[in-house]
Amino acid sequence: MFRLRLSLAFAVLVALVCMQAGFVYWGSNRVNDYAQHSRLASDILAELLELSASKQRLRVWASQQLMDANASSDVRDSQLARMQASTETLRQLARRDRSLWESIAHREGVPIPPEVDQLVAVSDLLNDNIAAVRARLLKLVPLERGAEFASVWQELNGVFDKARGRDLRELINGAIERQRNAMPVARAATERGLDQLRLQTIGLAVLTLAAAVVLALYLNRRLQRPLDRLLEGTQALRAGALGHRIALGSRDEFDRVAEHFNAMAAELQRHRLDADAARRRLEDAVLERTSELSAAHETLQQVDLRRRQLLADLSHELRTPATAIRGEAEIALRGADRPPAEYRETLTRIVGGVKQLAGVIDDLLLVAKAEADQLAMRFGAVDLSELLGEAAEMADTLGARQNVRVRLESPGVGLPTVMLEADADRLRQALVIVLDNAVRYSRNDTTVRMSWHLQDHRVQVIVADEGIGIDADELPKVFERFVRGRRARVHRADGTGIGLSIAQAIVRAHNGRIDIDSIPLQGTTVRIELPCSHGPTLAS
Repeated sequence: MFRLRLSLAFAVLVALVCMQAGFVYWGSNRVNDYAQHSRLASDILAELLELSASKQRLRVWASQQLMDANASSDVRDSQLARMQASTETLRQLARRDRSLWESIAHREGVPIPPEVDQLVAVSDLLNDNIAAVRARLLKLVPLERGAEFASVWQELNGVFDKARGRDLRELINGAIERQRNAMPVARAATERGLDQLRLQTIGLAVLTLAAAVVLALYLNRRLQRPLDRLLEGTQALRAGALGHRIALGSRDEFDRVAEHFNAMAAELQRHRLDADAARRRLEDAVLERTSELSAAHETLQQVDLRRRQLLADLSHELRTPATAIRGEAEIALRGADRPPAEYRETLTRIVGGVKQLAGVIDDLLLVAKAEADQLAMRFGAVDLSELLGEAAEMADTLGARQNVRVRLESPGVGLPTVMLEADADRLRQALVIVLDNAVRYSRNDTTVRMSWHLQDHRVQVIVADEGIGIDADELPKVFERFVRGRRARVHRADGTGIGLSIAQAIVRAHNGRIDIDSIPLQGTTVRIELPCSHGPTLAS
């Protein structure tokens, strides 16, 4: 019901708008025709004046030619071309003016002015006149001495001013006068058309506005009550009162909207509890996920910090032997020949640098293999005492440079020989790494002690130093790759931080474990626990 009223109101408004558009279109066409007529009159007048001026210039040229005053043929040809162009333009303008007047006469029921047809006739006569003038001027030669100028000039004027027996000067001057008179008339007609169009537009606009106001008041009165009910319902829902229902009774489209609204409110009320429960579950999940992401972010930051530190340490570790090798080679190549002994010493130092560089590279490869679970082991029977003695001897040699002693403490006399199922080279490498760290971070004139003892078919090797120690917050990270503590970086600038991770990988490959305890500024204790696969046997 209300939809029908609304459709009728819109139809009335559309009809008024279409009527206004029609009047505006008709009036604008009328004004446009008069404006075009005004412009055409101005253009025709300009062409007629240009044509008269060109003809006058040709008269001057003809008089110069008769008097043998060196008249240029280029001037003659250019003026004839101008006359021809002006005539063609004048013909087109006259035809357009004729067509325009036909449109005006058809629309307004007025006769076509006679001067329009006269202008078309003049444009046709001008072509014949220009042809006659061109032919006469081409034959024009200077007068002989004693010849009569007046008769020749009179004959030339006849050629210039006559065409098909009619006086062109009179026709052109009459046309010029008519166009001058037509211009103000056309302008006045244009202004009248604009005034009439303005009045029509204003009248229709007022009528449309009045109809729109009446329809708006009517529709507003019909819409106010149901819209108020709907607004009251939406405000209730916004406030959370899902039990609110809109009253029915208008028996139109708004009743159907109210019914759907009430059904929606009931549905929302049914799902509110489910939504609240789902929101709580989602909040718990988001909180848990946020905590995980925060932990992951912190881990990534730590990894990135270790990566940067690794790059710096690797750069130092790889650059030092490489620089030494290059320096030794350059010294050997610089200057005159030297004794073979000096070259041998240089090559020996180069070999030492290469070994150091190869050691760093081997460590990196070992870390990569351990990370990929590709660390190969060649297991065999190994005497623990012999293995510990070799490792202690190697570490004692390393510690001699900074006056640090390495002492292997035996658990006692008469103990059984302990045999391990192990890769002797790898296990020795792990022990040397632990001892080397103890030597590196010990103070001068101190002792690193290594001991071992048996417990339930397992052997525990203990390495204790009197060094700088490790801070408590860094102990959980000592086995992470490329991690170096604050005290370690201050005490020794070199180092990659991968030694203990290599040692841990080797010990785990032997089904053992390695632990570290430390007290800052007092020392560090490393415990390596390995299984005794064969069990202890008495020494022979």
